[in-house]
Amino acid sequence: MKKSDLLSLIASDDMRPALEVAQESATLMEKPDLQHDMVLLRSQWENLEKEEQSGTIAWDVLLQNRNKVKRSLLGLLDSLPDQLPVTRDVAGHARPMIAKPGVTETRFKRQVFFFMLAAKCWIIFWILFHKSVGGFTSGESMATISLLLPAFTAYTTVMLGDFIQNRNKPALPAAFAPRVSNTLSWITWIVFPVYVLVLHFIIGEKAAGTLADDPQTNYESMTGWLAVAESAFGIYVGQIIHAVFKGQEG
Repeated sequence: MKKSDLLSLIASDDMRPALEVAQESATLMEKPDLQHDMVLLRSQWENLEKEEQSGTIAWDVLLQNRNKVKRSLLGLLDSLPDQLPVTRDVAGHARPMIAKPGVTETRFKRQVFFFMLAAKCWIIFWILFHKSVGGFTSGESMATISLLLPAFTAYTTVMLGDFIQNRNKPALPAAFAPRVSNTLSWITWIVFPVYVLVLHFIIGEKAAGTLADDPQTNYESMTGWLAVAESAFGIYVGQIIHAVFKGQEG
């Protein structure tokens, strides 16, 4: 259940189920202070309902007190994440959301960011190593690094933007957090090492002079193969960025 659904309940004056969902969410998220506040609000609302049924409260006072409870609840909702750890059964009661298999989305994002950073750092080191032993000229090494950096910069900008934008958002407990399938996680563990090995091999072959007999043709062959590898890798990473890293959207 999303927080927007909870707001809809409040807007339609369905306060009893709204308070139940909010209290259950606070309990599952293990936030004692928030849970305490939700219990108090729920108790206040139930007392108002009893007073309304018994006719012991004036209508204007009832409306005023009901609005106070609503405003208090709306203020507390800032402490809840966009995706709540609860769902509603057929009777409308709040129930804990069943944890799904897979890796938490937050952990997966960090894995992708770490893999991307580690991969590029290693490739740059590999290029500079071959420059130091004569496999690359200074111009070739700088040109090769410049070839590899634009896509890396674009991807990491989106990733960092997502991390910064979500830095203060309330986090769900791991058992209820959004998840990425184990299949996608394993594919990531395979794709990044393969990508590094392919670039490692291409750069090593260029340094050894085995891509072509002529030095200029040898370098041009390397840049061509690097472009192919970057394009193939970019298809996968681009889909991951679009699907998982939402920091730059809306």
